Amino acid sequence: MGRDIEFIIFGEDWGRHPSSTQHLISIIAKQYPVYWINSIGLRQPQLQAKDIRRIIEKIMAFTRRTAIADTEISSTNLKKIIKPLVWPLARNKVMKYINKKLLTTQLPKKKHYRVLWIALPSAIEYIELCQADLIIYYCGDDFSALTGVDHDKAMQAEQTLSMQADLIYVANKQLMTRFPKHKTHYLPHGVDLHLFQSKHACPPAIDKGTKNIGFYGSLNNWLDYDLLQQLALARPQIQFYLLGNKECHQVQQLQNENIHLLPAVPHNQLASYVQHWHAAILPFINNQQIKMCNPLKLREYLAAGCPVISSDYKAAAEYSPLVSIATTQKEWLSAIDRITQLSPQQASEYKRKAYQCVQHDSWQLRIEKIIHAIQKIRYSTTE
Repeated sequence: MGRDIEFIIFGEDWGRHPSSTQHLISIIAKQYPVYWINSIGLRQPQLQAKDIRRIIEKIMAFTRRTAIADTEISSTNLKKIIKPLVWPLARNKVMKYINKKLLTTQLPKKKHYRVLWIALPSAIEYIELCQADLIIYYCGDDFSALTGVDHDKAMQAEQTLSMQADLIYVANKQLMTRFPKHKTHYLPHGVDLHLFQSKHACPPAIDKGTKNIGFYGSLNNWLDYDLLQQLALARPQIQFYLLGNKECHQVQQLQNENIHLLPAVPHNQLASYVQHWHAAILPFINNQQIKMCNPLKLREYLAAGCPVISSDYKAAAEYSPLVSIATTQKEWLSAIDRITQLSPQQASEYKRKAYQCVQHDSWQLRIEKIIHAIQKIRYSTTE
């Protein structure tokens, strides 16, 4: 099959955070040419500092681009990153026209059978420009519940996209009923088994001489900061490590001496942290976004063999009892006490069972299913 297929990806900004689309496309890019189009947004920008900064970032990225794209070369793949200058979810006809003209100048010339992979429904405006032979909609999130999204426009775009797509993949079973049954497939998140199974040295920031608990990911408003503070107060002998970008003001209330706010690190360094925690936590609040979520870190925690404690939502409950579900402070403390007192033999047994649970969930196996489906459609239409 070689390089007889090329992919155009509409996703978030490459490298901004390790999304499921980026994990999947990183593997595809080892075999096929990939053109990644950075985020075109899911809501109208507002006159506020955060949006203004993002607009400036987009303009700067656009002005620094090469004729078609920036090229990033690693030891395993080649990725061409297209940094578009478009106004997100434009409603004005003139602005829509300008958006399309700008993006047209950046799209590569078609050389192979072209697969258009859309991870953001706002890309519906640009499908006609891409000369796609096959369209995939990868729905990794419930955009009707996602914070910071223009829900009405996103859902309208998604409905139109669901009719035009040849294949639809959803990362959450609860989203299956939203799309046409005959072309919709459940594709749960995967995990880099090699990364999280390989042994890594403990980072200097982690105190190996104490019991410690950790979380990594965006420190955003979907975390239960009141709970975290109460847990740290109730267990002062345990160190709590929160690893990630501070995305909301509630983070500042965590003033406990045994809570350590660490900066975000590259994805390939996360295993070195979670492997040296006695427990990994998912302390989410209870809202619609969380009910529909399926966090990548859940499988990564398990692949690393680290016992997991989580708030109650469907994706986590499916892994019970390997994942301890806690809904009250008392239940959280009980789970923390039980897990931090595991004997070496018990911890080793947990690690064995956790690996068995995710051993067939590699990103590579997920991609093999997708490529098979693409080839099946491709050759059925050419016979």
